[in-house]
Amino acid sequence: MEEMKQLTLIPDGTPEQAQAVGLHYEIVAAAQAAANSLLTLGRKLKQMRDTGGYKRLGFETFADYTEQAVGIRQRQAYNYISVVENVPARLVEENAAAGVTKLALLGRMAPADQREVAGQDLANITVTELKQIIEEKNGLAEQLSLLQEETKPAAEAESSEVDMDALRADALEQARAEVKEQHAQAMRKALQEQGEKLAADRKAAEAHAAEQAKKEAERKAREQVAQAKAEAAKAAEKKLAEEREAARRDQEERDRADLEAARQEAAEARAQAEETARKLQLNASEESIRFALLFEQLQGAAGAMMDLVDALTAAGRAGEAAKLRTALAGALQALAGQVADEGEEHHV
Repeated sequence: MEEMKQLTLIPDGTPEQAQAVGLHYEIVAAAQAAANSLLTLGRKLKQMRDTGGYKRLGFETFADYTEQAVGIRQRQAYNYISVVENVPARLVEENAAAGVTKLALLGRMAPADQREVAGQDLANITVTELKQIIEEKNGLAEQLSLLQEETKPAAEAESSEVDMDALRADALEQARAEVKEQHAQAMRKALQEQGEKLAADRKAAEAHAAEQAKKEAERKAREQVAQAKAEAAKAAEKKLAEEREAARRDQEERDRADLEAARQEAAEARAQAEETARKLQLNASEESIRFALLFEQLQGAAGAMMDLVDALTAAGRAGEAAKLRTALAGALQALAGQVADEGEEHHV
């Protein structure tokens, strides 16, 4: 990887250049923080796995811990651990932007190959391309190793004598090895088939359990909704009954208050009528009291009429006020005349 170019703020640069340089330093700081975070997470996950701390937290396997408590899949967690175990910290810091998957793949190569591939701008190499490069690198190294093991001095090969017993023993051993390998292959195949069957059965069981859990959740949800509706209806009915009862009590209270006020008003009116009857030198009969009460009402009505006439006069409506005053005087005179006529008739 090419060495990062150091940027400096140009003294006579434009504001846009200064802003770009500042943004660059922010990006560099963010990249460094990302690399530190990646390394820290990998080291902590490795410590949790190696010490078995996840078991003390109540998880049966490391996969259960990473997926349920950390929120990442087991494969991704092992990628972080692989980066910490197999890739130098400097390469991680320089290539943090490439992501943990590429860095984990980089750890499968020899240190020299890691530096060479990282120098090819790891961030812009796809995962597929990186896997192909790794296969090529590892394949070449394996071929070189095989060539070194198989190459022997020609003189040693020529000086060896043919030993038929040894050849027969080697052939027998080779046959036994082939039979053993065939048996092992058959066992591996059987185990693989059994494992695939178990995986399929487990997958089917998990699907069935998930379906049953879904149905159970839907049933509980329906029950909860129905219960909530019933409780809401019951609460609404109770609230309505309470509101009706409160309204009835309020109405009764108002009725009692109105009745008491009416009684008080009637008592005050009667007392006023009795006082008026005494002033008019009337006897204390019920008729005299009723007459005095009506007399008070007549006086009150006449007073209210005069107040209205005065209000019209104060408002500058003198003509209208005069008409009302004349009408009131005429009515009172007519009433007085009617009273006088009835008095003469009864006197005669």
